[in-house]
Amino acid sequence: MKRLLLTLTVGLLLMGCAEQEADGVYVELSLENDADIGSYVVFNPNLKTIEECEASVQGALSSILANMPPAIPKNSKVTGWECSLTNPAEGKTEKPS
Repeated sequence: MKRLLLTLTVGLLLMGCAEQEADGVYVELSLENDADIGSYVVFNPNLKTIEECEASVQGALSSILANMPPAIPKNSKVTGWECSLTNPAEGKTEKPS
């Protein structure tokens, strides 16, 4: 009985540590540029975990920067990024001028 209980407990603990998967991953890039646009969010449906995102963002930066919308200045520099399974832009409101 003790062995069964121990096996179940370990199994539940391992399930809680499992990598979380989603329909895709959001990457929020922190930017520095002349237009004072501080961040840009990209969604990648091909990545399913934070770990996949963290492993691939550095290599994808030049492609992401090359395909940003015209409102983002071409002289933008990426100062950091954060991968998320939820949209970091949701719930944010613009600051009044």
